[in-house]
Amino acid sequence: MLHILTLSYLQDPETMTLHKEGHVAWLHEQLNAGRVIIAGPQPSGQGGLIVTANLSEAQVCELIATDPWVGAGLVSYDRTSVDAKYLAPGLFTNPANDDSVTLINVALTKDPEASIDLLSDAVDYVAGAAEGFRGSRLLTSVQNDTVINLAHWDSEDQFNAIFNDPDFTSRYAAFAETTESSRYRLYRTKRVISPAR
Repeated sequence: MLHILTLSYLQDPETMTLHKEGHVAWLHEQLNAGRVIIAGPQPSGQGGLIVTANLSEAQVCELIATDPWVGAGLVSYDRTSVDAKYLAPGLFTNPANDDSVTLINVALTKDPEASIDLLSDAVDYVAGAAEGFRGSRLLTSVQNDTVINLAHWDSEDQFNAIFNDPDFTSRYAAFAETTESSRYRLYRTKRVISPAR
């Protein structure tokens, strides 16, 4: 489950500002651990909003309890949990060091439009047929010589299973014919680094 956490400030703005540094350091720790996806103040100045990664009930309760503002009695939290069935491709919602994998497929091409069209056909097929597929972003280089498929999968086994499907492999072979070379690797998140400003 993803969790939308709404923070309500319980003290005046001056008091909140005095304790802001510890809260911001805690937020960076959560962002860099992959437990938080989005965080920021509300425009009203009366609170903030945090969207977590895919966390269990126990994990989100622990997350809230470790906020220095909670320990100091400066905020209250309201929580809405969401079964995030639909996500923008490329949004990574699992914490670091889980079983999910990221596919990065880099292909050199002289015809990026044809390559993207055929790769899109293969990925569209996967989106409707493959278990564990979480979404993909297809990128072209600004130099128009490279195509990249950045995709997220629940597990390596689920990714590997697509190569047993002839409907996928025929589509992928058609894409490969438009490239000069193509290479993919699977990756797991080891570290997340958020902006420090």
